Amino acid sequence: MAVHHGSSRPKFAPTVVPQAATNFNQDQFTASAYVAANGYDTTVYFDYSTSSSFTPGSYTTVVYWFTVTGYGLNYPYYNTTGLTPNTTYYYRCRAVNAIGTTIGATNSFTTWSLKTYTNTTAGSYTVSIPSITPYLGPTIAPTIYNMLLYGGGGGANYGGGGGGGYRLFSSHQSSTAGTQNISITIGGGGAAGNGGGGTGTATAGGSTTLTIGSTSWTGGGGGAGQHPGNCGAPFGTGGAVGSGSNPAYGGGNNAYGWYRVCSQTYICTEYNKLNECINGYYQDNYCWDCGYYACGGGGGTDAGGASACCHNTSSQVGGNGGAGGGAYGLRGGNGGGGYGTQGSGSAGSVPAGSGSIVGTGGSHFGAGVAGGITFQYYGP
Repeated sequence: MAVHHGSSRPKFAPTVVPQAATNFNQDQFTASAYVAANGYDTTVYFDYSTSSSFTPGSYTTVVYWFTVTGYGLNYPYYNTTGLTPNTTYYYRCRAVNAIGTTIGATNSFTTWSLKTYTNTTAGSYTVSIPSITPYLGPTIAPTIYNMLLYGGGGGANYGGGGGGGYRLFSSHQSSTAGTQNISITIGGGGAAGNGGGGTGTATAGGSTTLTIGSTSWTGGGGGAGQHPGNCGAPFGTGGAVGSGSNPAYGGGNNAYGWYRVCSQTYICTEYNKLNECINGYYQDNYCWDCGYYACGGGGGTDAGGASACCHNTSSQVGGNGGAGGGAYGLRGGNGGGGYGTQGSGSAGSVPAGSGSIVGTGGSHFGAGVAGGITFQYYGP
């Protein structure tokens, strides 16, 4: 009797060709492999873990949502979320059919870490913020975190320069998806008055701007301190704080001049018919100088930009310069410290503050300090 051989193809355990992890960022990745079912309905699993041992209970399993069938290669994948930043993960593919289980080789990858960008040098810059496109999914819009920017401080003359305005927010997702460049302009510090005479023109600080997608933020530069003019015009006005959504402080005023006191007699030079004086002048009988007074103009601080302590003596000693202009309430200064009317007035001083950016105070008729910017983003 003749033997008839069946025409069906032989069936085996699945074939697994592992693929490297793709489209990963700080919290997600795409797991994939090529799998042949080899004739039986086959279920595909992806296991991932922070350990390469894959001991029971040490890994997470996700399942491909379609059944792999037939003999040709299929491309199962899974977009996995919920990962931890800056962590090395291991993953593998398991395929199971009626004949048996095949485990593919283990691959690894490291999720993105949080990067910090900080810059306090005046100029224009771009920073590339990366993004990914999950397999068959929409491209992700990048996010920046913990952003602080502030404008340059105004230059000091007799009055202190104003602090740069600042803006602060916790996070912002770009209005545009995909990898993109952030545009940055950091404002320079304002120029000081001309020192010894103090009559030169101080200038305002430049603005600092950040743009991501279609959204921009600006911290305006601080205003310039002003010279008071000639003796008898006693106040050099402090510069105003730059614009911003959060407050900084304006520059303190500077006062100087002479106290001069005289006893006087009125001398009549013209009388009317009733012998009433209708014209005349005051004549000084005796005059004396009560002393010189001077206050160094503060540049605006977290204490409000008050002037330094005044002197009222005949020694004509200038007052100390005040602290530089405040930014982000850190007691760090952008504005130059004001100056006393004599050369012995001391530099503006700035106590150390806390935070990621702390400016510095200016000195006698000091120039303002440049603005600054810092933010964070996730990247490889």
